[in-house]
Amino acid sequence: MERRKTSKKPRILDKAADTFDLPGEVLMDLPRITVIVGQRVVVENHKGLMDYGSNMILIAGGRVNLKLVGDNLELRAMNAQEISITGDVFSVEFIY
Repeated sequence: MERRKTSKKPRILDKAADTFDLPGEVLMDLPRITVIVGQRVVVENHKGLMDYGSNMILIAGGRVNLKLVGDNLELRAMNAQEISITGDVFSVEFIY
């Protein structure tokens, strides 16, 4: 009978996050997304903008990219740690 190999990486990262009191998404290279009533989106731990327009914004997020779709989307602020976007946000899609 063949034994399945299970990945220990997520468990190791969880333990490291607990030990060093770090957010797990930082260790796993994942963005943290805050959506406020479809009118504002804040993305932390991003890797930059890939595409930008008033109806669609594509954000590099490391292991996963984010596609924001809406109307009157506007980049309000951007620095190395976070991106803030306002407008009528209809959807947030994850692209693996």
